[in-house]
Amino acid sequence: MREKANSPLPPDAGGAFHSGMRGMAAAGLVTKALGYVRDALMVAVFGGGAMADAYYAAFRVVNIFRRTVGEGALNAVFIPLLEKEKAREGGSAAAFFSSAWTVIFLLTALLGLAGVIFRTQIVALAAWGFRGEPGQLELTALLMAVLMPHLLFVNAAALFTAALNAARKFFLPALAPAMFSLAVIGALLALRGGWLPSLGERGGVILIAAAASASGLLQALALLPLLRREGYRLSFSNPFKDLSAAPALAAAAPAAFTLAQDQLAMLINTAYASFLPAGAITAIYNSARLAQFPVSLFAAAAAAVSLPELAARTAAGDRDGFRDHLRLALAASWLIMLPASLGIAVTALPVCRALFEHGRFLPEYSLLTADALFWLSLGLPAFGFNKVSVSSLYALGRQKEPMLIISCQLALNALLCLPLSRSMGAGGLMLATSLSSWAAALAFLLVLRRRAGFSPLEHLPLGRPALSAAAAALAAYALTRLLAGAGPLAVTAAAVPAAVVVYFSGLRLLGVEERALITGGRF
Repeated sequence: MREKANSPLPPDAGGAFHSGMRGMAAAGLVTKALGYVRDALMVAVFGGGAMADAYYAAFRVVNIFRRTVGEGALNAVFIPLLEKEKAREGGSAAAFFSSAWTVIFLLTALLGLAGVIFRTQIVALAAWGFRGEPGQLELTALLMAVLMPHLLFVNAAALFTAALNAARKFFLPALAPAMFSLAVIGALLALRGGWLPSLGERGGVILIAAAASASGLLQALALLPLLRREGYRLSFSNPFKDLSAAPALAAAAPAAFTLAQDQLAMLINTAYASFLPAGAITAIYNSARLAQFPVSLFAAAAAAVSLPELAARTAAGDRDGFRDHLRLALAASWLIMLPASLGIAVTALPVCRALFEHGRFLPEYSLLTADALFWLSLGLPAFGFNKVSVSSLYALGRQKEPMLIISCQLALNALLCLPLSRSMGAGGLMLATSLSSWAAALAFLLVLRRRAGFSPLEHLPLGRPALSAAAAALAAYALTRLLAGAGPLAVTAAAVPAAVVVYFSGLRLLGVEERALITGGRF
């Protein structure tokens, strides 16, 4: 393996990239922290059994619609198109935004209406095992209908975020999703405090779905002032005269499927988990939330920050600049995803116990969640690599390769789920996701070499960060064993910071210059 021991960062690129990453990471940290408070309260109020399973199954289905039309997909599709519109002589970014807003609003409204009308049929397909549970299918379908307005609001917010990211505004758009957690936390506190005793457990979970649905409107409203300052208005185009964005968005529709890959994989897992004992769906949801923390905080942030610059480099025909910026994004992802993978794997049980084992969440639910988290964490480096790879290929205008790779990945995930769920339960479902993600990462590696002349073996620091990550994981494991009797919160509070210090100290001792992408040169 060839590795550049002291590969210099492009002039100014590292600082600009780190600045954008820092803003998104700070906002993401707040959002994720609130998300974990929300999830901990959710299992404390409803436990990890059938009622929580119904809510998470309904939310998973709505998430598929949301991610397909909106979040993530809109960034990858809309930003390159907007950059081209800005560069085109006589182009109007405001008019193009208005056209895209009209298309997204109408499409989302139609999808939301269809979701309400066909809610029972959709849930029956997504959670087939619920058909044999009296009342479970009906409750999940009702929750899905209550959640559907969330789709319209959050996809509007996703379009606002894409326009703001194209203007190199990252912090507030990344912070706006915190509205979701705040709304749900408020409802959960009301239930836990006994302020709404007449609702009962069923009425309580419906209230949570309603709060989640309303949070999308709050998220969109929070972004409107910043959007207006950038010159964009929420005016509808005449569908019979000007929908200039419609053909471009339709041509880029495969991005919606491709960038919803993680949600689609979890939907497949949820369908299999509906045949497992109660608690499996909740374990899958909670383990995925924990594993997604470093992915959302760093890998997805690296992809989002890089996308406008990669699209601009492509529009300018700057192949070398494109490759340099891609290296920054992939290096930042690798430097976080690898230690996160090993660290989460060795601390899975104490972390799950510290976060979730409260109220009605029993110790056996912690064991189930930790097992799922362990196997899912093994795929973290691949998850991060794939996030950045997809965005870079869309910036190049390459849509077929990501579509094909992700389709094969999902098919492989579905095939592996059957034997692995039978032998390993919920943990086997997560192992299927990890294995299929690594297969996709290898395919993306080959495509990037061909389309961008980029090779991780030549352009990324691989070996030295791996040594540092291994040392950090050993330190965390040693502390979990040493403090086993001190309680999960004490173990987590000691092991996680110690692993972070060991890892970044190792990077510094080994001279990994790219650590500045994460630390800003302060460590």
